[in-house]
Amino acid sequence: MSSHLESKSHPSERQQAASLLRSLGWSGFWIQLVLTIVSGLILGFAILDPNLNLNLKSGIGLLSVIGGIAALGFSIYWFFRYVHLGQQLSAQEPALYPSRKEIIQVLQLGVSVNLAAMLLTLVGIETITGALLLKTLSVPQGAAVYRTGQLIEPIDIFVVQANISMIVAQFVGIGVPFWLASTVKANASKD
Repeated sequence: MSSHLESKSHPSERQQAASLLRSLGWSGFWIQLVLTIVSGLILGFAILDPNLNLNLKSGIGLLSVIGGIAALGFSIYWFFRYVHLGQQLSAQEPALYPSRKEIIQVLQLGVSVNLAAMLLTLVGIETITGALLLKTLSVPQGAAVYRTGQLIEPIDIFVVQANISMIVAQFVGIGVPFWLASTVKANASKD
């Protein structure tokens, strides 16, 4: 097996891999950036809302939200790394070509970061949905509600939506590197 993607593969395969890394890197970068910013803003407003009754302001809820957003921030940066690898593969100088092993390692780290982020986000969404369930169960059926804090409010649904958006961003962060890795490995097996 060669150490560089160019060594035994045809220039068109190298260019195709470079183009794929660049285009999917930029696509993933922007998808994750937009979803993370929207989720972060919603969760930030929710945490600052003094009327929020969800268990999001302390403990495991807050830790999972902040950890998920931080991991997504790293993932956004890592997608830019895919673009950089694509640019290296497009270089005219073969000495600049990254090896298949280096590309696979970068992609594997991207998947690992997003898996950790997804775990944190899933813990957060479980905490939030549990709190929403407790809110709904605390309201007696058919009775008048005098404490409006017992009712589910629009901000509660926005918090759930923000977490779902984070999960979608992490799915992109897992799916794209898997696809890129399988493409790079498929090209390696042709050699």
